[in-house]
Amino acid sequence: MKIHIGRLELAALIGLVITLGGSSVTGFMQDCAELRQEVLRIHILADSDREADQAVKLQVRDAVLEAINQDFSGDGTLEGTIACLEGEMGRIEETANEVLAEAGMPYQAKAELTEMYFTTREYERDGSTFSMPAGRYQALRITLGSGEGHNWWCVAYPPMCIDAAVEGQAAMVEQEILELEQTPVYKPKMALVEWVESLREAWEQ
Repeated sequence: MKIHIGRLELAALIGLVITLGGSSVTGFMQDCAELRQEVLRIHILADSDREADQAVKLQVRDAVLEAINQDFSGDGTLEGTIACLEGEMGRIEETANEVLAEAGMPYQAKAELTEMYFTTREYERDGSTFSMPAGRYQALRITLGSGEGHNWWCVAYPPMCIDAAVEGQAAMVEQEILELEQTPVYKPKMALVEWVESLREAWEQ
């Protein structure tokens, strides 16, 4: 069931959260908002939840990540990475479609750069787990066939799911992501961010 909420109601709810939460919560929410502007996600949607469709989704993931790692690194900035990817959507789709064809799948892939809403997601890296706050992010979205199956996601910038050196601006953003985990009362604050962002997303829908 969709939530229907007006602009004034949304503003009042967010204002109440900030008032009750104090400066600590307000600062955390601001950190999350800034982080979302500095990150590029990858989102791959499988055609269905059939075993074969889920397996080929992971094959597409591996091929696309290898291509990005080798050819689409940009200049080490978010802007440069996006500009590079914008010019390579055709090659990314071609890479994905080659995998689908080799697997004998009757559907194709569509790649696009978009902005989309993510719930709070956890990700494992180097034996540790970190979370990305809920909200709208820029994303490289690859839809396989109908895109109705379970998806796979990761962080393309900074390149936290790519075997690549992280330096300069990307290293600073990665550090911001990891430092969120060190915030006092981290999990309740993350849950509060998701609640606020889900209300905002419901209103925008």
